Amino acid sequence: MKAPYYIVSDNHFMMQNSTSESDRRDKLFQVFNTIKKGGEGTLIIGGDFFDFWFETNHVIPKGYENLLQALEELNNSGIEIHFIAGNHDYWDFGYLNKVVNINFHKGDFLFDNNNQKILITHGDGLLKNDYGYRFMKKIIRSSIFINLFKLIPHEISFKYANKLSKSSSAYNHNDDYVDRIINDISEFAKKQWNNNIDIVMVGHYHQEKIISEKNKKLVFLGDWLGKFTVTLLNDNGVWQGNWKQFIELS
Repeated sequence: MKAPYYIVSDNHFMMQNSTSESDRRDKLFQVFNTIKKGGEGTLIIGGDFFDFWFETNHVIPKGYENLLQALEELNNSGIEIHFIAGNHDYWDFGYLNKVVNINFHKGDFLFDNNNQKILITHGDGLLKNDYGYRFMKKIIRSSIFINLFKLIPHEISFKYANKLSKSSSAYNHNDDYVDRIINDISEFAKKQWNNNIDIVMVGHYHQEKIISEKNKKLVFLGDWLGKFTVTLLNDNGVWQGNWKQFIELS
């Protein structure tokens, strides 16, 4: 892996096409073009890049072709790509690696940079009261559930998933309990800091924030439903802004 590190998370790109969806993708493509001009580095996706992704019998959801092409072109330009599974796109079974050459991680991603240890986690299930969610998470990621889901003809399962694909406004409920998110995730980060992690980056909650404590950092990775967040990690530290600010920065 090479610095600088470009991190995006919770893009929630939809299967269905629309004017707003095309606009969101165009913003990402402009970010990718800016990264290419830099000549080197690593793209890290913090999860939920796709609003729904399930690979079954080598069949993938339709509607993501230009995104996959853009990722492949970015990789071919010399940018290494790492993808941390989210709760919407956990069910990849080799396609993204074989076809797009993406390093797909089903758990947290830990790496070193400039004598610092960085942990990136999607973060779902970290809140103290997420008991029901953690139970459901175990079920839908179990081999039994996955094998049963694969038995459903993909024409039916993907169509159903497409209907469940939520609009951007449906995700903004996280803003209603920001204090709880900040408090619980801060406690999680402090535990990681005590285990010699220097920077903790968390997705899922659609919050955009950098919290510093002495020489440690907690970074909320934002989203691409309204914030269009890009996080940059290089020798100068951690920078965060929206897609346009990132392009102007470069």
